[in-house]
Amino acid sequence: MPIRLNRAITMAVAISLSPVSVSNLMAFGSKEKSPEEQASDSRKHAVVVYNSGVKHMEAARAIGRQTDSLFAYNYRATTDVRAKKEFEKAVSDFKKATALDPDLAEAYNNLGYSYRKLGQLNESLDAYAKAITLNNNFAQAHEYRGETYLAMGDLAKAQEDLSFLNQIKSPYADTLARSIEAFQLQKFVKPEK
Repeated sequence: MPIRLNRAITMAVAISLSPVSVSNLMAFGSKEKSPEEQASDSRKHAVVVYNSGVKHMEAARAIGRQTDSLFAYNYRATTDVRAKKEFEKAVSDFKKATALDPDLAEAYNNLGYSYRKLGQLNESLDAYAKAITLNNNFAQAHEYRGETYLAMGDLAKAQEDLSFLNQIKSPYADTLARSIEAFQLQKFVKPEK
């Protein structure tokens, strides 16, 4: 049995000299992942689900561009049933992505956009609030939130987001400014139905 004792001593010396972390030693020989590996896997899966949501969102936007009036396209909900179905799929994917990675601001931003296009404006604002909490300078989230305020008829809050975008010199300020102009024109022009 001296061979086994020598192997045990060699293994003990190798372990004591090796800079391997304790969590990796605990997982040696088991299929359990360390908390770091689990978090990394969760983040990777969140990104995959997020990308699926983006595909659905882009498909819905393409359909909406073909069927919704130009006047209504920017900040109002879509009217096309096919686009709505794609936005619903996008919402599902973005919700899964945020459950897997609660720090994925982009997923909250696109969740808010998809909710807005479905006419679920309060849910949209909640999602933008989370995105902006995670990244206060997230210009696109401020622009999209401003669009949501316009859809709710709250010009003053939309202008606050525009002011912020101008302050940080974001190109998204131009987009929101055009939407505000279109919103203000509603007083003089009856929108298409």
